[in-house]
Amino acid sequence: MVSGEHPTRGAVEQQLTRAAQRILAVARAVVALVGGLLGVMSAPAGHELRTAVIVITVSAWSLLYARSLWRGPPPSLVWADVAVLAVAGLSQPWTVPAESIGNGQGWVITLVSVSVVVHQWHTRTVPGLATALAVTVAFLAGAWWTTPELWAGALAIGLWTPVQAVLSRVLATLLVQGAKIADAQEARAEAARRDAVVAEAVRADERAYSAMLHDTAATTLLMVGLGEVGSNHAWVRAQAARDLIALSGEAETSEGDALPALLEVIKASRVVVELDAPDTLPLPPVIANAVRGALREALNNVARHSGETSATVVIAAESVVISDRGRGFRLDAVPERRRGVANSIVDRIEAAGGRAVITSAPGEGTIVRLEWDRG
Repeated sequence: MVSGEHPTRGAVEQQLTRAAQRILAVARAVVALVGGLLGVMSAPAGHELRTAVIVITVSAWSLLYARSLWRGPPPSLVWADVAVLAVAGLSQPWTVPAESIGNGQGWVITLVSVSVVVHQWHTRTVPGLATALAVTVAFLAGAWWTTPELWAGALAIGLWTPVQAVLSRVLATLLVQGAKIADAQEARAEAARRDAVVAEAVRADERAYSAMLHDTAATTLLMVGLGEVGSNHAWVRAQAARDLIALSGEAETSEGDALPALLEVIKASRVVVELDAPDTLPLPPVIANAVRGALREALNNVARHSGETSATVVIAAESVVISDRGRGFRLDAVPERRRGVANSIVDRIEAAGGRAVITSAPGEGTIVRLEWDRG
């Protein structure tokens, strides 16, 4: 485990590691200050000044180390910390009363115990456990020099220190492994979301192209094949040219006034249009292109299915309404294979963020309302 953020780590692992290091940084600072204060207060007789100097030095270093740990310490500081802890352990003859050594107490063992736990969270396995052994040996050596006859008590607590390091290492490893699993699951979920977005974009593009093909070449060829245009060869040539432009994408509306493009669709229609429109119609290109395509399909439907030769088109700031007095139809009776209304009108407008409302009934004509938000 390496301190700080790592480019190959996932977000969960980085957050877990940083949170753990910061919690341990606070713990290390608190133990150093409180333990140092108690160490000064319980200094062996005749060594009060020496104890104060050593405690203040070790505590100051501990605060610096904790501050670095909060930010993410470089590995070099770990071994510097080991050296300071070793000095603290070897200096116990002057800083810890003999009875505290025998009882397994004292500010040095408390600081050592916390430190070996902290080390495991920002070092690799072998160096981390090596730091625990090094400071333990220094502590036991200092305890022996302090009071050989009571060394058994210090030995018992000292041998527990590497065990604490191992348990800390196991806990850190398990938590990091759990974080890696969470990161992997999040990565798979994100990949699935991206794939879904790409797939939806592909489907949307296919629907848009299908609607465009239906509105242009397919409709023109069908009308010619069914004889609906009669001998009007000039109209067929002009319509084929318009279809080619639409399929090549050259007819997409740019930013600005959408009204000229709508008027061009109305002019090319095979029905007479009674128009009510403003002087301009500023629309975003996405909405303008969708409205233009839907208007073209609605007028084609009037020409092909209504039995009428005229229609009314009302253009407003937030809507276009196409109506006729033709034969009408039942919406629920339209076969699913007939995708003109669904694809070329409803889906097209909804894909652009608008709405299409179609009202019709047999013998009552048809009203197609295209709506969008001004914003």
